[in-house]
Formats: sequence, C-alpha cells, structure tokens
Amino acid sequence: MVDFRRLSEHHLRRLAADYPESASYPGALERKILVIWNFLNEKPPCTIEEYSMSLKEGARKELERRLEEERRRRAELEAKEAKRRTVLIKKLKRWLVGIEEPITVIEETGHLEWKCPVCGNKAKFDLKEHIDSIAKGGSTILTWSCSGKDVVEGPPHWGLTREVRLAQGEEISRKILERE
Repeated sequence: MVDFRRLSEHHLRRLAADYPESASYPGALERKILVIWNFLNEKPPCTIEEYSMSLKEGARKELERRLEEERRRRAELEAKEAKRRTVLIKKLKRWLVGIEEPITVIEETGHLEWKCPVCGNKAKFDLKEHIDSIAKGGSTILTWSCSGKDVVEGPPHWGLTREVRLAQGEEISRKILERE
C-alpha cells in the first residue's frame, strides 16, 4: 500500500479530492495518473476503482491527521505566547501609566476593563496585543466609548481615551526584564 506519510500535501490533496470520472482538468488528470501509477506498481488483487477509493480514504485520513497535528501545534504556541504576555503584563503593571481609575487590570487574562459610569456597560481591551511594544518603550492609545446599556448603534454618551505607556519608557522595562 502507498505510504501516505511520504507523500507531499499537494499529492494527498489530489488523491483525496472528489473529481468526476470524466473530468479532464489538471487536478483530475493528476489524480488519475497517481492512481494508475500506484496501481501498476503495487498490482493489488482488487479492481482499479476499489483501489482508487482506498487511496482516496487513506489520503483523506492522512490529511486530517496532518491538519489536526498542525492545529494542536499552533494552539500550543498561541497558549505559550499568551502566557508569556500575561506574565509580562504582571511584571510591568506597577510601572504602566494610563491604567488608573476607572480602568482596571484583569491580571489572569491580560485585559483592561472599563465600566461606563452612566449605564454600567463594561468594555474590555486586550492589552496582550500591545504589551511587547509598550515593553520596548512605545505607547498605545486606548479609546472606549459607550452608547448605552445593550445598545449596538447610536451616539456615545460617555467616552474615555488613554495613552498606556511605561512611566520611564524603555529604561525601566530593561531593568525589570533583566531581573528574570
């Protein structure tokens, strides 16, 4: 049987594709050639149609396995990066300027939360997206506005704009991060 692990993703996609029998476009022709080539090399006891179906199923399973492996790897990398950024927020929290009242920092998630004093709506801002540039001495402008309780559209009745940065820029960041 064909060793699907050795095939490229391109060939796997061609083998797993559902092309009509009479199709004459490049992908369908390539699939037919791959099936015939492997059929002649292996000389299986089944018909070429059965062999084609088994190749299609095998290629589909291998593609699914590869995609699941890639998704798992990406999720692990994203989780590590989110954890690193959350730890960085915790370290730099005392030296961040612009997160004073009425903004609160949720340390577990790295979000900034603002509660509208008029209607009580809560808005969150993910500081993790900007913490790397802030740690290097940059700044981020945060703008929140509220149009009312459970209102999606409409004029804002309350707004807040803040610049979030380190108190002494890059110098303090370097001192904090070198302590690790």
